[in-house]
Order: sequence, then C-alpha cells, then structure tokens
Amino acid sequence: MAAALKLITERGYDRASLQAIGQEAGYSRGLVSHRFGSKEGLLWAIFERTFDEWRAESLLPRIDGRAGVEALRAIIAASRLAMQRAPHRLRAFYAMLFQSLGPLRVLRPKVADFHRRQRRAVAGWIAAGVRNGSVRPDVDAAREAALFMSMLRGAAYQWLLEPRGVDIDALYDAIEETVTRTLGRGRGRASAHP
Repeated sequence: MAAALKLITERGYDRASLQAIGQEAGYSRGLVSHRFGSKEGLLWAIFERTFDEWRAESLLPRIDGRAGVEALRAIIAASRLAMQRAPHRLRAFYAMLFQSLGPLRVLRPKVADFHRRQRRAVAGWIAAGVRNGSVRPDVDAAREAALFMSMLRGAAYQWLLEPRGVDIDALYDAIEETVTRTLGRGRGRASAHP
C-alpha cells in the first residue's frame, strides 16, 4: 500500500499500474492482484487505511469527550496537523476521492457512504452540543455538518492545488471563527437565545 500511495501521489492513479506498484513494493503484479483483487480494490484499501490512520492518530485523541463547537475545533486542529505532518498522504487521499467521480465510478458508492458516515459523525457532535447547551438549540445538525465538511474539504483542496497561493492556516482560522459564530449560543443569527 505504501508503494501504491507513493506512485499514485507521484504519477496519478491512471499512470500507477499494478505492475509498477508491484515493482516499487518489491513484489510481483500477481501478488498485488491476489491480495486486493483489482487496482480499484487496492485504491479503496489505501483510502480506508489513510483515513483510519488519521482518525486514530490525530482525530480521536483530540476529540475525546468533546461536543459541539469544541469537537469541530478538534477536527480542524487534527486536519491542520495532518497537512503539516503528511501533505503527501492528503494529496493521495484527495486524488482517490476525485477518482470516484471519473474513471472509477465503481468506487462512487463507497466514497459516498464514506462521506455520509463523516457527516453523521459531525452531526452527532453538533447534536451533542445542542444537548449540553454549547450549541444553539435551533441548529440543523445535519445541514451544519454538511457545511462544515464542505468548508474543510474545500480549504484543503484549494491548498493542495496552490500551496503557495492559499494560506491554509488563515482558512482554517476562518472556518473556526465561522463555526463559533454560527453554532455557538448567544452568537450569530440567533443571538436572542439565552
């Protein structure tokens, strides 16, 4: 998987053949096919592993016991750390995301489910904030979760395209300010709420 990740990052998915991946890893193409079934299977395994490693190493330790705006700030901090520590992983992750829109339509249902699960998790943290009183009671958790994920993904995508032209730290700071302003009690549109 490390060899595939490296080649996909360097060459793109289309030009990273199973043969090249096998050679890079020191194995035969047949072994790669046997273990993952297909190039698409290998891609999905890398996708899941990349996310699972980020989740275990960066996200879960930061989010433990948090809800509402605090939880979303923890997600932003974990995302920022991932960019600083392993931008190559992030680049490969996004390359794999976008492959599901083009030549790898077979992965589209899996990627769509991945996004649904992420939105549900974020909505759960927002709803927990409503319950504990740290988030306004009139917030639509599902809508805000989708908006939050869109902001994070959009910021990362812009930075990956143009790292010297996009100040990712400033974007993350702005996302954090927006989340605090729109979700926090006594702020934003519903400032009349206690």
